[in-house]
Amino acid sequence: MRAYLSRLSVPPGGSLDIHGSGIPTSRATVREHLHGDPHPDGPGIVVHDCDWGAGTIEAPLVAPSVGSFASAEDALVGTDEFTLSMWVWLTDLSRDVVLATWSTTGGARSLCVTGSRLSLVGTDSRHLLDYRIRERAWMFVGVTCAPGVDGGAASATLLASVWGRTGGPFQSMPLDADLRPDSGALWIGTRGDGGELDGKVAGLRLHRRALDVVDLMNVMNGVGAAADLEWDLADRSDPDRAPVIAGPGTALLLRHAPMRSTAVPSPLESSGRMLCRAGSVHFHRDDTEDCGWPAVAQVAVPEDAAPGLYAIRLGSEAVAYELPFVVSGADDVTLLVPTLTWQAYANLGRDGTWPGLSHYSLHEDGSPVTVTTSLRPTQTFAPTARLEVDPGDGFATGVNATHLMMADLYAWHWMRQEFPGRCGAIDDRDLHLRGAAALAGAKVVVLSAHPEYWTATMLDALEEFLAGGGSAVYLGGNGLYWVSSLHPTKPHLMEIRRWGGSQTWSIDEADRLHQFESRTGGLWEEAGRPPNSIVGVGFGGFGNGASMVFSRTPESFDPRWSWIFDGLDGHEFGGGGLNGGAGNEFDVFDAGRLPPGESVVIATSRPATGDHFGTFERDGARAPAPSVRCDVVLTRTPAGGLVLALGSITASGCLTSRRDRGLARVVRNAVDRMLEPPPATHRA
Repeated sequence: MRAYLSRLSVPPGGSLDIHGSGIPTSRATVREHLHGDPHPDGPGIVVHDCDWGAGTIEAPLVAPSVGSFASAEDALVGTDEFTLSMWVWLTDLSRDVVLATWSTTGGARSLCVTGSRLSLVGTDSRHLLDYRIRERAWMFVGVTCAPGVDGGAASATLLASVWGRTGGPFQSMPLDADLRPDSGALWIGTRGDGGELDGKVAGLRLHRRALDVVDLMNVMNGVGAAADLEWDLADRSDPDRAPVIAGPGTALLLRHAPMRSTAVPSPLESSGRMLCRAGSVHFHRDDTEDCGWPAVAQVAVPEDAAPGLYAIRLGSEAVAYELPFVVSGADDVTLLVPTLTWQAYANLGRDGTWPGLSHYSLHEDGSPVTVTTSLRPTQTFAPTARLEVDPGDGFATGVNATHLMMADLYAWHWMRQEFPGRCGAIDDRDLHLRGAAALAGAKVVVLSAHPEYWTATMLDALEEFLAGGGSAVYLGGNGLYWVSSLHPTKPHLMEIRRWGGSQTWSIDEADRLHQFESRTGGLWEEAGRPPNSIVGVGFGGFGNGASMVFSRTPESFDPRWSWIFDGLDGHEFGGGGLNGGAGNEFDVFDAGRLPPGESVVIATSRPATGDHFGTFERDGARAPAPSVRCDVVLTRTPAGGLVLALGSITASGCLTSRRDRGLARVVRNAVDRMLEPPPATHRA
C-alpha cells in the first residue's frame, strides 16, 4: 500500500488528490498533528481526528513511471532515408542500452548498445557492429538508413568511434525489412515506454539523407555537412525542451526530468574546433518526475480549517500509511514548514522498491541525484519518522536526532501552547511562489529545525519581510545552506547541484549551472548570500555526543539584551531535550558576515569531546577547538524587528521537554518582545 499527494500544501477551501497503487479497500481519515515524538519526557504523540476528509479508497497495482528519455514527434516526417548521429558517454553497459527508436512499416527499429556493441535491432533481426563501446568515454555513434533502389534490399551503416580517431569502425549491411519511417516520431533513450539509457547524449543531429561513411566520419570530426535537423541541448529557456537549431521540426521534448548541462562535453573540443555544440543531457533509468499513479480520491479542505500540519491516514491502527500536508495561512506567529528539506531526504536509506531518490543518493549508474520530485511515495515524510538514523529504542541521547516532520512538530506544539489562536503555517513552496505576500499578517516567522534548502525567491521574501519590520526565530541549524531551484511550471520538481560544502556528493565543475534557472549551484555562502547575513549564524559543525548546554556571554548582561533571560535561573540553558538538547548540526556567528542592524552573541555552547567537529568548508577542527561551537545570536534589525537564532538542529526538542533547562523560556521572552507593538513616534 503506497500513495502520495498531488501537493504538500493547500489553503483552506482547496483540495488534494490522493494518488495510489496497490491499495486494498481502506479507510482514509484526516488527522491534525500537534506532536509526533513518543518520548516519555514530552507530551507524546498528540493528534486529533478531523470531521472532514474521511472516506474509503482502493487502488489497483500500477507500476511507477520511471526512466528519463526524449522525443521529437515530427523529426522524420517526409523522409524515406536519414542519418542519425550523436556523441554518447554511457555509464552502465551491464544492461542493453537504447539510444534511439523509430517506427517503420516493418515494425520499430532501435539503435542500441547490446553487450557493449552497437546494434540495429528490429522486430525480426539484429545487426551488430564488431567494435566494443567503452563505458564512461565520449564516443561517436551513427546510423544511416536507406531504402532499397529499384526493388533492391534496404541498407544500413553503423559507425562507432572513441573520441580522438579520424575514422572509426563501421559496417554496412543489407536488411530484409523496409527501413522507411512510417511516422514522424524519433525517440531518444527509449523504445517508447520508460527510459532504457544511463548516460549522456550530446551533439544530436539528423540528416535527411543517407550519408556515406566518409561523410559520416566528417560529421564526427566537426567538418561535415550541416545537419538538416539539430537541437540546442544547452538552451535552458524551457527546462523540458531543447529547441531546434536548424531545419524544420519541433523541439526535443525531455521526459521525466533528466539532468541537463550547458557545458561543452569534455573533451569534444579539438585544436580549437568544436566536434559538437555545447550542451548534453544525462538520462537515467531511475529518473522520476511523477510516479504517474492514478488519482483515487480527492480530499476537500473546509474553508474554516485552521492552518497547521495534517496527514491523511490510510489503513488501520495496526497497518497505516501517513500522507502529511500543510493547511497554509499566516498569522501573528507563523511556522515556515521546510518541505523542501523533507523532499531532499525523502526515501533516504529505503530500498529500491520505493520509486524516486533522495538528494543524498546516487543514481544506479553512480551519478548524483540533482532533481527530485514530491510526486512519489515516501516513508520519511511521516510525522513519527526518524529517517534512517534510528538506533535502539529511539530515545538514545544525542545520536538519533530527528530533523524532518517530527522536529517541525516540536515547534508547532510549543507555538500552539504558548500563543493559542495566533499561530499560522506556510510551507516552502508558499514562500517561493507568493514571495513576501505569503507572510502577510505575520509578525514573527519561525524557521524550524532544518530549513536547509532555499531558493533565491525564498531568501528575497524573508529579507523583504525583515526589512518591513517583521521578526524571526531560527530554531534550527545548517539552514539557508544549499542553492535550490524549483521548476518554473512544475514546482514539485526540485533541483540542487552540490559542491564546495559538507556534502554527500559533489557535482563536476562543468555541471554546476542549474537547469531550472540560470543560477550556479553549491552553497548560498559561495553565491554571496551567506545565512549569517540574514539570521546571524551559519553552518559551523557537527556533533553526535552528549547534549550541548548554552552559557551566557558577558555581552548578554547588557540591559539592551538581558531581558531575553528574564525568569531564567542561572547562567546556563539548553540540554535535556527530546531530541538530544542542542547539537547534531550547529551554527556559528561570524563577525565578517553580519546581518543588517545590530547583532550580539548572547550565549555559546563549547563542546569538549572530539565527536564534535567543524564543517569541511571551514577549518575542519575538532572540539575543544574554539571554532567548534554553537552560538545563540540576537539581532535588532534597522526596521525595528528582532531575529533570534538558536543555531542547532536539535534545540527545538527542548521546547516540549519536561527536562528543558530554560531554552523554552528564552524563546518565549523573545517572541513576546517581537509581538509587542512598535513604540509610538512623537512629532514636535
